[in-house]
Amino acid sequence: MSAQTAEQKKTENEKRVIIAQIAKPTEEVKKASILATIEKFKPEPPKTAEERILRKDQFDALTRRYLHLKEKSNDLKMFEAGNDKNSCSITFKNGQDFKFEIKNINVIEKLCKGAQEELSILLTEAESEVLTFQI
Repeated sequence: MSAQTAEQKKTENEKRVIIAQIAKPTEEVKKASILATIEKFKPEPPKTAEERILRKDQFDALTRRYLHLKEKSNDLKMFEAGNDKNSCSITFKNGQDFKFEIKNINVIEKLCKGAQEELSILLTEAESEVLTFQI
């Protein structure tokens, strides 16, 4: 029986060693993983003057988008601040000059809230793009 017990203990110890090796990666493996991740996200710099000019034009377009969204967000805040809740209205107008006007304050508040939430999302995305853009 003692031979079997010693054999079982040896097998159990080998399993524990294997599990410990799997659970604890070596420093080299960790370092290689980190370097691979860094290399994956490392941007390549533009190689020619034309590419740099094109990237600058793209950045200008992103900047205009961000500034436009910021302006519209401020306009909506001014609309809400100046809203007297009695005589306000929102008018929708299409390309064929058809107009649709809303004067119900509850509907206007819901529309403004939805518009502000959407503008906030778009503004955050645009700001992130501007901050992370590389020429």
